[in-house]
Amino acid sequence: MGRYSHGGNVLTERATSSQQPAATLGRPTVEPQAWPVPVPSRAELAAAFSQGLDLAEGKEAGHASRICYIALNLAAAIDLPADEQEALYYAALLHDAGVPMASAALCREYQITEESLFGPQATVTPEDIAARVAPHDTDAVVDAVCAHPREGTEVAKALGFGEDVQEAIATHQERWDGDGYPAGLAEDQIPVLGRIIAAADVIESLITNDPNPLATRRHLVAGLAEHVGSIVEPDLARIAHLLVRSDVFWLGLHNATLPEELTASLKVRDTGANSPADALTFATVFARLGDAKGEYTEGHSEQTAAIADELAVKAGFGEGRRELLRLAALAHHVGLLGVPARVIAKPDILSLQEMEAMRLHPTYSQSVLEALPGMEDVAHWVGAHHERPDGKGYPEMLEGDAIPLEARIISLADTYVALRSARPYRAALSEDDARQVLEGAAGTQLDEGLVKLFLEPTSSRNARRSQRTR
Repeated sequence: MGRYSHGGNVLTERATSSQQPAATLGRPTVEPQAWPVPVPSRAELAAAFSQGLDLAEGKEAGHASRICYIALNLAAAIDLPADEQEALYYAALLHDAGVPMASAALCREYQITEESLFGPQATVTPEDIAARVAPHDTDAVVDAVCAHPREGTEVAKALGFGEDVQEAIATHQERWDGDGYPAGLAEDQIPVLGRIIAAADVIESLITNDPNPLATRRHLVAGLAEHVGSIVEPDLARIAHLLVRSDVFWLGLHNATLPEELTASLKVRDTGANSPADALTFATVFARLGDAKGEYTEGHSEQTAAIADELAVKAGFGEGRRELLRLAALAHHVGLLGVPARVIAKPDILSLQEMEAMRLHPTYSQSVLEALPGMEDVAHWVGAHHERPDGKGYPEMLEGDAIPLEARIISLADTYVALRSARPYRAALSEDDARQVLEGAAGTQLDEGLVKLFLEPTSSRNARRSQRTR
């Protein structure tokens, strides 16, 4: 027998509410005002926004959720304490949160895709990736790939997660034999949560990349055996061999509502009301990840949210509606995580294929927010922020009042911030020139009434000048 005893399946054994929560994560104890919609929990926010990370690395949809499912099943099987299972839930969903920051500059410089760096199987080394995608500068590629665990810990820290989650993300690419990265830790030097995520990553990779899905169950044990003692801890591999014999495991893995099931299975004590501050924090942090894809887009989403809020005040929005609009404006470019950085930063006219990739980003952003219960309307605002009053927008070519007012506000704010910002093909426009462009677009690209409202003198806006934003 190994060090672990075999327990149960995390999605078939619901816990009581007596375990310790991830309590000290910065959640406000007093809410300033209730939202007009249900407030998502941190668990729901992590599950929803992890979809953006799947997009960022070119993985098959649901990659992060499958890693989380496998990791939690391994954790339950070894009777990992409930507080550590909770930390594992967040770390598994966010394990690749550092991908956008680590890869953006390299992908722009060498005109390669994020998928070429992070799409290969978990068993492929950084050196092998580098030799394939940029043999002329392998060091730069290796450095970028090896940087993503460190960048991921910074994302977890910004989201308010504690050291247990940060440590798990930082060590999820370490190997049992010591040949992993970034620190070259070996065996028990690697924290147990990092070892579990590493094992789950290999298992998910073998399942997803099997060319014969019907035979995956039969192939998995043999495939995993090739990595036992090198990447995967032998005792965890033994537990995995027991798990994959279970029909329940496979039914859960291929469940269409896997993210919801994962959230429901999370073993935490009831800590009271969920916090709007958590939702805004997730939106802000992921907005920065999306904006990082472009060389000139840093800060774009936060500037857009600020301008949208100015318009909301002028339009007479109540506090709750303003908060939801701010969330939508922050998240409107989360879908850029699914667009190659080289396309976002291209100074020339986009090809038809590249244009189509760009036009998918509102749909990607919408899909992330749609995964949050009660956020269907907010998701629709985000998905429609490139629609136009004249019906020439995308993705649905909506016209006039068929476009939600909130989407029209985000569109105007988005356009203004872009005009006042530098681009690869032009300098930032002056305030007067930007105003002229907005006036010329009123009634066609932009809502005419909102343009008039926006152009009313506002001292705070005239004093603000966005720098290097999209």
